[in-house]
Amino acid sequence: MWEHIQEYIYEQISRLMDNLYYKLNKNLEALKNETRIKHNNNESASKFQSQLINLTNMKFTREQIQTLSLGPTYAIEQETKQYINELIIDTENAIRLLGPKIQNTYCYLAAKQIKHILETNRQNTLHKDINTT
Repeated sequence: MWEHIQEYIYEQISRLMDNLYYKLNKNLEALKNETRIKHNNNESASKFQSQLINLTNMKFTREQIQTLSLGPTYAIEQETKQYINELIIDTENAIRLLGPKIQNTYCYLAAKQIKHILETNRQNTLHKDINTT
């Protein structure tokens, strides 16, 4: 008698689990298809305008305009001269907070590093690399 009861319970549980797995798989397939459709819709909406309108008095180079037309994930770097000037001011202010005995040492090290930055720095207009392949 217990064997029949166990067999009946096992059949009921198996049927129930088969139905649940069938519904879950069906829902999973529907979700996969839905995300594919949504992804395709977003892809067409995320294209940028090809025209760039400069409403400022700033003059941009052709390379900078090309960078800006790539969209918001790309940005123009700060001009090297302005960046170095701000770096010098910030470094000088930080060194002034140090003790008078070690200020000269840090001034020398900072000047050496800033000179190295000036020598090796080249104007790179992109924050993000462009894949040309």
